[in-house]
Amino acid sequence: MRRRKRHATIIATRFYKKKSSGGVLKQNQKLVILTVLLICGLILGALTDKKAVGTSAAPLREIVENYYQVKSEQSFLQNFLSTLGTESVYMGLALIFGVCAFGEPVLWLLPLIKGLGLGLISGYLYQQHAVTGLAYFSAVILLPSVIASASELFACKESILMTRDINRILLKKQNADGMEMFKLYFMRYAVLFGTLLFSAVLSAFLTFAVGSKINLFSSV
Repeated sequence: MRRRKRHATIIATRFYKKKSSGGVLKQNQKLVILTVLLICGLILGALTDKKAVGTSAAPLREIVENYYQVKSEQSFLQNFLSTLGTESVYMGLALIFGVCAFGEPVLWLLPLIKGLGLGLISGYLYQQHAVTGLAYFSAVILLPSVIASASELFACKESILMTRDINRILLKKQNADGMEMFKLYFMRYAVLFGTLLFSAVLSAFLTFAVGSKINLFSSV
């Protein structure tokens, strides 16, 4: 029983005996790939927005402007809840697919989708509002998005490792303490969700304190 519990802890915490000798980059290979996917999505989103002209850009313009115009008129608490709800969707999906045996492909796609959304927003703000849009993105959106994205990247990494552990147990019939695995998994997510809460508070503060000073929608 003791050996089984220890084996479960090793699986859940990824404390394997064999240490990687390829340095920090190799040890964090999954996180690096997830980050590259996020950046690719960011670039793709910005380029897609740049090529969207005329009527094809109208729906995107309406969605983005309505969203940020509503945020600029909301209270601090409403801003916080709005941002937290939006960001929690990504983390919630990562959490759910992490306990699915076939969830790994979706987990690799999540950073790409996240980056695509950020790229569309940043590209649109620059295209439509030039320097003012760039200032708004840099002062209000950028820092909270970086913190939230980092938290979600770590969440995707944890979920990929978890779904692989589940597959390893199912396919190789390894004995493991499932309760211990899930306990450690949800503990990590609790810490990551705390980071997400901080990013939502920061986003609400910047929208309330800085965003209101930038006349982004004065010409709309």
